[in-house]
Amino acid sequence: PLQCWVLDLGQVVAGNFAGALLAYFGATVYKVEPPGKGDALRSLRVLDPSGTSLWWRAHGRNRLCLTANLHAPEGREVVKKLSDKVDVLLENFRPGVMEGWGLGPADLKPDLIYTRISGYGQTGPRAKEPGYASVCEAFGGFRHVNGYADRPPVRPNISLGDTLAGMHAAFGAVMALLQRQRAGTHTPGQVVDASISESVFNMMEACVTEYVMTGSDRPPSGSTISDVVPSGTFRCSDGRYVVIGGNGDSVYTRLMEAIGKPEMGASHPDYANNAARCARVDEIMGAIESWCAGRPLSEVVAVMKKARVPSGPILSMRDISQDPQYTARGMIQKAGPAPSLGADRPAAAAAGQEVTVPAILPVLSRTPGSTRWAGPELGQHTDFILQTELGMSAAEIAELRSKGAI
Repeated sequence: PLQCWVLDLGQVVAGNFAGALLAYFGATVYKVEPPGKGDALRSLRVLDPSGTSLWWRAHGRNRLCLTANLHAPEGREVVKKLSDKVDVLLENFRPGVMEGWGLGPADLKPDLIYTRISGYGQTGPRAKEPGYASVCEAFGGFRHVNGYADRPPVRPNISLGDTLAGMHAAFGAVMALLQRQRAGTHTPGQVVDASISESVFNMMEACVTEYVMTGSDRPPSGSTISDVVPSGTFRCSDGRYVVIGGNGDSVYTRLMEAIGKPEMGASHPDYANNAARCARVDEIMGAIESWCAGRPLSEVVAVMKKARVPSGPILSMRDISQDPQYTARGMIQKAGPAPSLGADRPAAAAAGQEVTVPAILPVLSRTPGSTRWAGPELGQHTDFILQTELGMSAAEIAELRSKGAI
């Protein structure tokens, strides 16, 4: 659905996920990386046989990759000229860095959608501080509610804050594009200001409202959720865990009947609504815990399914990769190497390995997104982009390369 062009100067996780979202849904994305070493994501976590991160192969999908040295005037000039050819610029440098290079919003064409990701936003006392997902998840409030009250706050083993920031940035870019399209020609662009900490804060439901209005500061609650009963994670007899959500009145009654405790259903005034059940949380959760502990996971899930109580196992990536629901929905996809285009340098040709990647959501019925190729090699399309977009000759490109500008 996105028939637009994007100049992607994003880095590592947040910037790359924003670019991945736009590219998956049809945008032509020119990914800019420093020559020689490339984006830091290329070397993170598990590597493929060529020494490139599998994370990059997934997040870098569908891009056309070029190199430009932003520390060199000639490299910055290449980026500035390319910005004239696109609808959206995406970056996640520390606030002020792009302005210092003469590449800030005021330096580029007025109708550009200038999409920025930072730790804390472009304004405010923390604006210029570096922001990693781990720190910004704490600042955004998430780490306060995640974990157990008697232990240190827990972080999930994913870069959640970065991914949320990338999602907000892409969403903002699409909204700005839609506004510009509807407003007609000669409409100025705008700056999309997405921060990691505020993207996390945006997930905090009514926590701040609850505190300001009542003084209730939602605490960490382990594997449950505060003031919603019953909802939690329970250990089964085979050592596996099940998540059960039975907090609606009718669902709760069916749950208690299914575990042999009909007298604890919502028809009894002691359990009639969520407020009443919160007052008896230990009793209710204890009954469910005892019932689950005497049965294997498969039986628990089967009984819950028959009773129409939402429940399910906690799946590992091994489980997900083999699960028929994920398969039926096309959530596990294959990606071949990026195509060679025009004047691609032979030394930058993709290794040729097919990789498995997760789909990117949401699913659209008429104009779905797609995985067209895996994250390319570093600078694989530099010559092609400079020749087709900027009309550069092979000699001009060679000169830039000799200066270390690309």
